[in-house]
Amino acid sequence: MFAVFAGCAHYSTSASGGSGFNSVAIPLLENKSLEPEIQQALTDSLIQAFVESGALKVVDEDRADVVLRGTIVEVREEPFTYGGAADQYQITVFVDMSCYDAKDKKNLWEESRLRGYGIYSASVQREEARIEGLGAAFDILTRDIVDKTQVGGW
Repeated sequence: MFAVFAGCAHYSTSASGGSGFNSVAIPLLENKSLEPEIQQALTDSLIQAFVESGALKVVDEDRADVVLRGTIVEVREEPFTYGGAADQYQITVFVDMSCYDAKDKKNLWEESRLRGYGIYSASVQREEARIEGLGAAFDILTRDIVDKTQVGGW
């Protein structure tokens, strides 16, 4: 179901922040939400964004300069607009993320409850629309995490 997200997040930047880091590892995110299998889709979205940006090479954890770790802590769905019944819903994904310097063995940055959201229509093909809403939430999260890591959130 979430395979659709692999191509959703598109992000590009030439900024490397002058950090001296050349590579990043992105192990599978943890999932403490009630949304099944969402961790693989968001992990894939993050990996794809770093591959497309080209500023940091995605490698295995034992070869990485920095390691991104994260936990999806909540997925919240709420009515967004009403017309008798809810016409649109907002789906929000909250994650806790950290970026670890593997060489110096210290956290470069840590952020709780990073938020990405998407709006989707409840009127037509709800499940497909919901997946698109999750994709929009992933796009926001991915952009924020890539920015923070490449430009130097530390």
